[in-house]
Amino acid sequence: MLRLESIQEAIRAEGVDGWLFYDFRGSNPIAYHILGLDPAALYTRRWFYFIPATGIPTRIISAVEPHVLSELPGACQIFRDWREMQDLLHTTLVGAERVAMEYSPNSAIPVVSRVDAGTLELIRSLGKEVVSSANLVAAFDVRLTREQIASHREAGRRLMIIKDAVFAHVRNRILTGGEPTEYEVQQRFLDLFREHGLITDEPPIVAVNEHSSDPHYVPSATQSSSIRRGDFLLVDFFAKLPGPDAIWADYTWVAYVDRVVPQHHARVFEIVRSARDRGIAYLDEARRPGKQIQGWQVDDVVRQVIYEAGYARWFIHRTGHSIARELHGNGANLDNLETHDERELLDYTCCSVEPGIYLPEFGVRSEVNVILFPERVEVTGAPIQEEIVPLLAE
Repeated sequence: MLRLESIQEAIRAEGVDGWLFYDFRGSNPIAYHILGLDPAALYTRRWFYFIPATGIPTRIISAVEPHVLSELPGACQIFRDWREMQDLLHTTLVGAERVAMEYSPNSAIPVVSRVDAGTLELIRSLGKEVVSSANLVAAFDVRLTREQIASHREAGRRLMIIKDAVFAHVRNRILTGGEPTEYEVQQRFLDLFREHGLITDEPPIVAVNEHSSDPHYVPSATQSSSIRRGDFLLVDFFAKLPGPDAIWADYTWVAYVDRVVPQHHARVFEIVRSARDRGIAYLDEARRPGKQIQGWQVDDVVRQVIYEAGYARWFIHRTGHSIARELHGNGANLDNLETHDERELLDYTCCSVEPGIYLPEFGVRSEVNVILFPERVEVTGAPIQEEIVPLLAE
């Protein structure tokens, strides 16, 4: 259901005159979610939906598809050709000087950049200033309900059980003389996801030795290394409960396939863990009333720990990403490397904290998820990893 009053209140707070949604053949999934549209609906022509800061919304649709947006409140304007479409846009936007759309200046936040350059040019040609809807999107696309928070916690609880079972599987295979492959372990994860009632859209990462230095390495049936005694192992596993509003959980753990973890591996993990914990502490400190922080600031705090340890060049990705109904949500990321994310970290949102050091011979990442409440931070997926797991220890 469209939360029109709340959206208009947010539009006014953002200091813009309205929010103009635009889509062509599913190009703007953000609009579908916020407006409560069916993403599987057959919309083959361009459409616009304008929500002014005050007053009645307007939908601008093609005569070919007069049913489009019929479930939304407001006036309906139908165009038959491109000239009429532009005239209707001009009339609808009279009095609206600053209009929010799904775009990001200089593509600083790619996940929000859903409106093509030509459409932006069209709106600007009408004398309008187009501003980014990034803050509005975060407010209405990634704030979690009580039920969604519960779904995330439950997914995290099940994933920790699965992780322990996978590590036990590797241990037993090694101790009985076997050499499980990365792909075998990946498939074991997927089997356990099904057994525990979880779903995923991509297989988990199972990476041994130098493969763990590739943050997005994924084994396959034709590309997979054996796991042997003395190997370093990284697993990145993510899933959620069934249902369109369920929230993902996403964690990374590391292990060493022997009784004792080498000092060098342990030291690198210690640095990554310290960076992770510093980020969590900073997020928690910022929960004080009246304190607001942006995604890039957390990234700087975490990154500084790794930089001071001498591993600056080996931390090659952002500190964390938004988590919501999508694994990589549309909220603020903890990022001042890949992008300069100036979006605020809002209450009742979820994100990952996952610093890493990726050396040529092995890569360490420690990933947790946090839910931001008004006065505290909750770390999900307990227990948090505090040291590399020696898989063959007694």
